[in-house]
Amino acid sequence: MVKNKGVMTYNIMIVEDEPELISLYKMAIEEAGDYKVVECAMDGEEAIEKFKNTEKKIDLVVMDQRISTKKGIEVTKEILKIDPEIKVLFASADSMAKFEAKSLGVVGFLQKPFEMNRLTSVIREVLEPQKIVSEEEVAIERGQKYSLEKGYSYLIKEEKPFLAFDIFVDQVTHGFRGLCITRQHPSKVRINYGLKRTPVIWLSQTGTGDSIDPSNVSKLVHTIRNFVRDNKGSVILLDGVEYLKLQNGFVLLMKYLHMINEIIMVEGARLILPVNPKAFTESEMAFLEREMRVFGKYDIL
Repeated sequence: MVKNKGVMTYNIMIVEDEPELISLYKMAIEEAGDYKVVECAMDGEEAIEKFKNTEKKIDLVVMDQRISTKKGIEVTKEILKIDPEIKVLFASADSMAKFEAKSLGVVGFLQKPFEMNRLTSVIREVLEPQKIVSEEEVAIERGQKYSLEKGYSYLIKEEKPFLAFDIFVDQVTHGFRGLCITRQHPSKVRINYGLKRTPVIWLSQTGTGDSIDPSNVSKLVHTIRNFVRDNKGSVILLDGVEYLKLQNGFVLLMKYLHMINEIIMVEGARLILPVNPKAFTESEMAFLEREMRVFGKYDIL
């Protein structure tokens, strides 16, 4: 990303084996905003070499799967070794590559054919996400019920997230800025728990402005990372992990939960994760319990 006279310009690389599509992508991308296509490659080896040797800082790679010498999945693995923070957006007709691409943490998968406005809207969403504004809730007079240490993730084992929400509300009404991510509709959450200033994100495929598609766990991770960086010492409630498992599978879910846990530790934030034990196997629960501080249904913080 380059800052030029107060304007942010994002550098993009295209990996695609059809010259006509490269030209079409480049035209659409550069007309859509402050984006510059600085590198293009038509096969896997060329893509790795150009990414490795470019003098430009690449912000996003648009990646095809069916390219020669090395497929898009293999190229993605190689460039992630060079820059673990690089954002990769797959644009491919190979639907079989979708799950593996998601397991690598790509920011999206566009199934060919697609409209160019779809490509540019995803790029804009990835590179210029809407900043989540959080304000402190009105403080309440009663003493704080629960004490959470910064840098820790808390696993709350309960069939319904009553304790988890009670802990979260207790935190945000005692000086901590919070972000609520939930399967419940935001309007119901605000009414039921009295949250007036705390941002609420809906895990839903509706595509509304206050939602995140549960199949796009990479976006969920980026959202949490950006929020805790902007709001030091904040608290996150992630309600709906059972739905995330249903949409992504347990292995992929655990990979992203591990990433979120590391973000919480590094940024000194707090994560509250309610989990219904009936939705997980005994071994799956053991994995979750290994990652976090555990509080069962009848435990007291």
